[in-house]
Amino acid sequence: MKVVSAVLFLAIFWSQEWEPVNSDSIIHIGAIFDESARKDDEVFRMAVADLNLNNEILETEKITISVEFVDGNNPFQAVQEACELMNRGILALVSSIGCMSAGSLQSLADAMHIPHLFIQRATAGTPRSSCPLITTRTRQDDYTLFVRPPVYLNDVILQVVSEYSWQKFIIFYDQEYDIRGIQDFLDKTSQQGMDVSLQKVESNINMMITSMFRTMRVEELHRYRDTLRRAVLFMSPATAKAFITELARFLPFSFDLSSTSCFCPQDCH
Repeated sequence: MKVVSAVLFLAIFWSQEWEPVNSDSIIHIGAIFDESARKDDEVFRMAVADLNLNNEILETEKITISVEFVDGNNPFQAVQEACELMNRGILALVSSIGCMSAGSLQSLADAMHIPHLFIQRATAGTPRSSCPLITTRTRQDDYTLFVRPPVYLNDVILQVVSEYSWQKFIIFYDQEYDIRGIQDFLDKTSQQGMDVSLQKVESNINMMITSMFRTMRVEELHRYRDTLRRAVLFMSPATAKAFITELARFLPFSFDLSSTSCFCPQDCH
């Protein structure tokens, strides 16, 4: 929610760069959501409420919103609703919608110089998709800001494990990481005959490791130590440090994590 609030604030600031807002004024934001994006609508409303309560950010301004739900695969309907919202005087547009409709909204936002905050969606409401929208790398008049930009994490991990020539390894991830984001990577490793194990790291790391090692025999601990030499961590730096520290404390022998790769998607820049 904090991320959405921050990105929403950026979109508001962006809109004020082009349409100056007077003191004690109302900032009207429009939103177009796919019928399946009810959760995104809920988070959007919470982010707006959070910003309205923060006098340090908006000072005397307040945000009002108009939300419309459409068929995400009907670009004509999406554009029609967006035009209606623009006629009501919105200063920015938020959308959580399918790729085809998003492309139409992007073109409209560019033409009308309206900041467009786009939340990518795929089938079944999965959090990321690969919409072929034009980005700021090729255009200087792009008014669309991506909440979930295209990710290259799958390619990065595959390059790492290929560089190390790993054929068997384990992926640890914490509760903050959506493992669906590396599904493409898991598919590719399966096609290449790699043996990949997934293990979620619980919030109580000490209890998790204690219960995990309690029933292991010495030879099993040795095998697990060997597995840890080929591990990928998807977690925040703080969680990764705590996890590694607990492992080192519980294992009754020294082990080397020099070849372990740690990806911290929440804190990477």
